[in-house]
Amino acid sequence: MKNELKNQIIYQVFARNFTKEGTFCAFNEHINYIKNLGADIVYFTPINEIGLIDRKGDLGSPYSIKDYYKINPELGTLEDFKSTINKIHDANMKVMIDVVFNHTSKDSTLFKEHPDWFYKNKDNKVTSKCEDWTDVIDLDYKNNKELVKYIVDVLKYYIDLGVDGFRFDVASMIDISLYKAIQKNILKNNPNIIMLGEAIDAGFTNYLRSKHIEAIDDATLFNTGFDLLYEYNTWKELREYLEQDNILSLERYKILKSYEAGYNPINALRVRGIENHDQKRLCEFTTSTLKRYNLAAMASFMNGPMFIYNGLETKADHHLSLFTKDLLDLSIDQEWFDFIKKLIDIKKDPINKDIIISLVDTTKGEFMIIKNIYKDESYTLGIFNLSTREQLIKSDFLIDGIYTNLLDNKIHFIENNSIKVSKPLILTTRK
Repeated sequence: MKNELKNQIIYQVFARNFTKEGTFCAFNEHINYIKNLGADIVYFTPINEIGLIDRKGDLGSPYSIKDYYKINPELGTLEDFKSTINKIHDANMKVMIDVVFNHTSKDSTLFKEHPDWFYKNKDNKVTSKCEDWTDVIDLDYKNNKELVKYIVDVLKYYIDLGVDGFRFDVASMIDISLYKAIQKNILKNNPNIIMLGEAIDAGFTNYLRSKHIEAIDDATLFNTGFDLLYEYNTWKELREYLEQDNILSLERYKILKSYEAGYNPINALRVRGIENHDQKRLCEFTTSTLKRYNLAAMASFMNGPMFIYNGLETKADHHLSLFTKDLLDLSIDQEWFDFIKKLIDIKKDPINKDIIISLVDTTKGEFMIIKNIYKDESYTLGIFNLSTREQLIKSDFLIDGIYTNLLDNKIHFIENNSIKVSKPLILTTRK
């Protein structure tokens, strides 16, 4: 795992919907905007050619890939992509791309050339392991060294173009033989390549295993080359709380979060955020301005890089369609934008490279308290009010003393292990 990732900012771009033109060339005009926001890594959803058979919507899902070596012409040419890589590097940021190696489109180049490389069900039919993924067919890595070598070569091709990292779609569903080959043939000689995995949640893992389909656990992913994994290990409980106002789900979420570090290898990192292309916008979960501020701060606070899905910083409240043109609104709500920028600045403080662990309070109540502990044994308290009004929060996690709120530099007092909270507090005793 790479310690420097702890306090970095990953900005996810859905290029098709990021600009009216939906091209790399149009995106280039926004590179300085993303840099000035504070991003360290620009991450693109899949950039490859999309299949036609059983295409979803009029443009198709970028996760239904026809050819790993071809750039989606709606985004531009290979030369356009190279230019974008160079411009991002010139801005002192890194480039990450989504790679979809669990499945391809039904009319993919690989299926035409190597139909034997694909998963077959009990009826000997080439298909997907997930019934609702109707536009794709799954690859089968079991005992298939040729397929593993092919995918490793694909990664080498993009590294040679200048790509600095990869986000692996449904990483848990791909056979471990691929990751071991990547460790041996890529990471050994390119240790700075960033590996981000979309690790699936435990419920999905249990479902797959009940169907006799293998799924890799998170600890194994961390130990086979991944620097970062999604927070899907606790996402189900948080989503249930947000969608159903289910306090019991929030209590379960706190308990799972409190054990998160202990169940992972030391120094393992999760990307911190609520939004991505598969999930609702933060602002879609609640109309409460107060709760929105607290959720955004909570999502950024724990140890691990901050994840920004394009538009979080402008208070975008519309989930973009994966299957058709759905233009992102980057109109700025200045107060919200300044708040997100402040969260980014706090995350990027060099002290956050020294976090050794994030501890989560399990006290019952509609709030979250997180303590980031540093190498020198000092700490910062994140206190997040998840109700829609000010409340008095009491917990043994709240140590009496005088603190400065990093969000506005105001002084706050904790007395009798209690404090009144409306907007989020990120409290420190550091001078």
